[in-house]
Parts: sequence; C-alpha cells; structure tokens
Amino acid sequence: MEQTTDSITNDVSVIIPVHNGADYLEETLRCVMKQTLRKIEIIVVDDGSTDDTAAIVKRLQEEDSRLRYIYQEKANAGVARNRGMVAANGQALMFLDGDDLFEPEMLEKMYGALAECTADMVVCDADQYDTQNGEYLPKPQYMRSEYLPEDKTIFSKLELGEHILYFTTSVPWNKLFRASFLKENNLQFQDIERANDQYMSILALLLADKIVAVREVLVHYRINQKGNLTTEFSKTPLCAYQAMVATKEALTERGLIEDAKVKQAFDNKVINLMIYSLNIQRSAQAYKELYDVLSGGGLEQLGLAGEGEEHYFNPLEYQNLRSFLSMPYDQFLVMKNREYRDVIARKNVRYKEMVAKKDTVIAGLKEKEKELNEIKRKNWYKKMVKWIDQYHSIRDKIRPPKN
Repeated sequence: MEQTTDSITNDVSVIIPVHNGADYLEETLRCVMKQTLRKIEIIVVDDGSTDDTAAIVKRLQEEDSRLRYIYQEKANAGVARNRGMVAANGQALMFLDGDDLFEPEMLEKMYGALAECTADMVVCDADQYDTQNGEYLPKPQYMRSEYLPEDKTIFSKLELGEHILYFTTSVPWNKLFRASFLKENNLQFQDIERANDQYMSILALLLADKIVAVREVLVHYRINQKGNLTTEFSKTPLCAYQAMVATKEALTERGLIEDAKVKQAFDNKVINLMIYSLNIQRSAQAYKELYDVLSGGGLEQLGLAGEGEEHYFNPLEYQNLRSFLSMPYDQFLVMKNREYRDVIARKNVRYKEMVAKKDTVIAGLKEKEKELNEIKRKNWYKKMVKWIDQYHSIRDKIRPPKN
C-alpha cells in the first residue's frame, strides 16, 4: 500500500467496492456523506459495473467533492479494496459495502477512539437491516461483549487469548484500521471471488497491539436484497477454504500459529467457517465439492485433525469435524437430512398440539403458524426436502453414527 506522510490529508478514507450496486448505492453514499466527521474522503471502486453505478457517483460528486471514483475491469471485492488502499490518503481506512447503512456518528466515534488510544484498529457493533420489511435485527456475533475485558478500553490477543477471533466476525465493514498499521504489516485483501476479507481481518486481529471496541451499533448490514457481493456462493464453493489455507500459511510464516491460544482461536474459526460455508451452498453439487475437499485431506492441511473435543468451543462443531474426517459424503448427507427432518418434526408436533388447543389459545396458534411458515421458506428447509427425496433410496440403508 503506497502512502507517504506527505500524502495524508484526511482523517479517514472510506473505501467502497461496488459491482452493479445501483439499487442501493446512493442511499449508502448519502449515509457516508452525512457523517459528522467531515475530514474524510469517500473512494468508490467500481468493479466492472454495467449498470448506473458510475452515473450515480458522478451525479453525487457535484454535491460533495470528497467523493472519488475509480473504475477497474471486473475482478472481485478484494482487488477493489486493495485498489482503494493504494489511492487512499487518510490516516485511517474503513472498508464499507455499497449497500449498507450507517449511523451518522459512526466515523467520528470510531476515529475518535482510534486517535485517543493510538490504536491499531477499532471494532464497532452492528445489526442487520431487512430490506423486505424494514426491520433492524440484532446479531450478537458482530460484538460478543462477554469476551471483552470489562476493566480495559484497549486489548489485544494477549487479553482475549483463544477468543480473539471469536468476539467479532471477519467482516471488514465494522472495523477501522490505522493506515500505517496495515502498511507496516503488509496486510491486503485476497484476490479471490469470495471470503477475500478473511485473510486480512484474521491477521489484523492477531497482529494488532491495540484494539478498541466501540460497544454501539453503528453499522446496519443489509440483507434480503439482490446483487450484493455475498450472493451466489455456489459458483465458487471453495473460496472460504482457500482463504483459510492462505491464512494458515501466513500465520505459520509469521510464527503466530506456534502460540497455543492463537492456534485454538484459528482452529475454532476454521471449523465454524467451514460449516457455515457448507450450509450456505445453494446446490448439491457445490455442497459435495466442498465436503469432498474437507474430508479428503483439507482439514488435515489446516491442522484440525489432531485436537480433542476440549480444544473446540462448540461441541456440535466438533461432532461435525469428526464426521468430516470419518464419513463419506452420502453417509454424512443422510445424517444431516435426518437432523433437519427431526427439527421439522419437532416443530410439527408443537404445531399440531397448538391446533388441538385452538379454541383456547388462538394467539399462540397464529404465532406457531407464522413460525412454521417461516421455516418452510428457509433455503435450508427447501434443500433438505429436495435432498431427502433425492437420497430416499439410500437413507434407510445407512445408519447415522452413534454419538
């Protein structure tokens, strides 16, 4: 990242990668333009858009000269963010998505904490904004305060130990980085289609000497929209795995993985991300491709084969890990189908109980009807039904392993 002392003219450079984001881009940019911290620049890196992205930015530039526009041929969000870093002249960098919403004081509060504590990075809390119904949904994974020290404003992996990668996620958009910290540690985003933020965020959290948590919801991550950078995962099902391989190599090269608590933190991050990556696949082919890589030596390559149950925070994730290491794909799929079927069966039992009592518990019945209908709309439920039909001929022939 090329940046000299003479080139630093802003407090914060906000870098926003966009690919065909015209539907929500103006709303997002206006959120940034209205930030109470005024000494900022807003760099939009257009990742090969074919919609009205460029026209929107150029129109808003007439209102606000702090807006900058950079075009690149289609690559990915990681390359776009790196391109923005090269062009940035702020003392701190923040990487936002082109469709999210932000509190007006976000940058002022985060940059104020960074400057006051001379920190390497600042992390804030966030929630999710549902585009379809306009609701704001709390999501504790963005800031798990129970893992943060109560008596300290500044912390690092020394204080959080094995929970350093667990108190927040690896998303970049709730983090503000000191520009010189990124440069000194040669931290950039990966050049892969998806999960390109994992590498940099994990390394930053492990390398930072001073991290500050702003325990307020300042970012609203948009969900249930079309055309954002986190859809169509099944086109590239191995990206998250590739990100973890590269991160493991970097941790090894820098001598960080030798720390037992760092290894525990990383291992738990990996298994959580791999299970998540399986669950978000939209096709059986992509699901199988990722599963085959994990069970065919991928988890051993990541160093996850030799640790016992006490090493992992979540017993269910550990059970999934053991299944990856011991089960062929068809057997694993049957086991998961039975788990999903049991979940729905329990929901249906409760629903039928409510129906039987409908004369006396009308309100409860309506609530259960809504709950069941919501479940049936879930992608995992639809996938489960499809796969149960697909594997009907083998599911009764294979017994799931005993716990």
